[in-house]
Amino acid sequence: MAFKYKQFNFFYIVFLVAAVVYLITAYNSHGYYHADEHYQIVEFSGIKLGTHAPSDLAWEYEAKLRPALQPTICFLVFSGLKSTGETNPYTMVMWLRILTALLSLVIITFFIKQTLSLFSRETDKKAYILLSYFLWFIPLLSVRFSSETMSGLMLLLALALLHKKESNYTPWLLGLVFGLGFLFRFQVAFVIAGIGLWLIFIRNVNFRYLLKIAAVFFLIVGVGTLIDSWFYGQFVFTPFNYYKANILEDVASSFGTSPWYFYLGKLITLPSYFVGIPLAIAFVVVAVYNPRSIYLWCIIPLFVVHSIIPHKEERFLFPIVFLFPIIVMLAWEKVAPIFGKRRAYKSIRMALIVLFALANGVGVVAMSVKAAGVGRIGLTKHIHDNYGDKHINLIYNPWCNPYNPWGLPVKFYLEKDLEWHALDSLGMLTESLIKPNAVNLLVVGVNEAENPVWQVALSQKGFVEEARSIPNWEAWINRRYKAFDKGWVLVLYRRKPQEVQ
Repeated sequence: MAFKYKQFNFFYIVFLVAAVVYLITAYNSHGYYHADEHYQIVEFSGIKLGTHAPSDLAWEYEAKLRPALQPTICFLVFSGLKSTGETNPYTMVMWLRILTALLSLVIITFFIKQTLSLFSRETDKKAYILLSYFLWFIPLLSVRFSSETMSGLMLLLALALLHKKESNYTPWLLGLVFGLGFLFRFQVAFVIAGIGLWLIFIRNVNFRYLLKIAAVFFLIVGVGTLIDSWFYGQFVFTPFNYYKANILEDVASSFGTSPWYFYLGKLITLPSYFVGIPLAIAFVVVAVYNPRSIYLWCIIPLFVVHSIIPHKEERFLFPIVFLFPIIVMLAWEKVAPIFGKRRAYKSIRMALIVLFALANGVGVVAMSVKAAGVGRIGLTKHIHDNYGDKHINLIYNPWCNPYNPWGLPVKFYLEKDLEWHALDSLGMLTESLIKPNAVNLLVVGVNEAENPVWQVALSQKGFVEEARSIPNWEAWINRRYKAFDKGWVLVLYRRKPQEVQ
């Protein structure tokens, strides 16, 4: 009993710290990691809010291939906030992140409790709890109201249900969770298929069990179809539209293709080498020692199918990253005894653990205080907070407009009194672009901002650096973590009003 009490105390303290870290991350993580998180969810909700027209939205709206569950949730949350008088777009989206963070905490905690018995040593249990909450990229992803995060949480919940003591409700609940995961992100169908095969060949469930899962799954997909049809104003079956556009017509490949081994390399480099190398080794260890592991059966299908499809993106692996801690710890449970109890091995092991903890802790802190991605929306929030009530004249270099980086404005965040002017290069920055009765702002890429020639030229024209989308200290730390491409960092200048050129 004393052991359980001590274990509870540790778990409780870690949970409280995690709650603080996740909420801080939710508060600071303005914007989006990937454009789809904003353009196909937040902007889509504007159709029902009455703030957007179809022409304001990405091409996926016209193609009717985006599942409408998340935009509908957005619509409901934003409508509720507006009814209280809240109109600040940054605050409204922050509440989406907070709600996602709370959901993540609940599901991660439930999963840990259902799987903690897989580990025999108390030190391994504590390490597993810590990794599950604090592997450096997990807090960041746990606050994202994206299809990748929401489907990943549903996957984690389904696996927790499979570890929980079996009840008559289990297959029904699995069907519900699988259905929601599919509506959040169609690609998790491959994970669901893998779990289905595991249930058939490893757990040997009967046909009635599978039928219950399938019945609820298709019921949820049917409800999703009703939501989609309401959202698009006509009957649509978005899973087929998605398959038709991205697979049959291969539209996805127009956004770039990569070789089949793309994800093999990303598995090591994306989470950083200090996580990626142990993770790759852990996959091999689990595959050798326990090929019947349900985690392999749900990860491998997603990994293989995405490797076959020509268009590849790092974020396509995000639904399975919540499983990385348990994969690593299951492998450690197997290999730790090999090291024996020799003092030299213990010293080496302790040194590695300390180094890992330090590196991981730095990553958690850095990710908890920065805007998402390369910080574009963090920069627009700075403009909103400081100049939202003024006439803003925004001048920008190619690809440097934080409100319109790819030719489609983020209408949700646009200021009421904002005009902008594009430059082909900084050499085109002339006095004619300056508006005397406006706040004159200039946005350039970090490479231009750090060029001594342009630094002198901008200073002579009266521009002073005011903010960066990613602060220098975070960019320096990112050299080890590769959470974003430094070349896309933006630098904001303000023209000093007293300067007359």
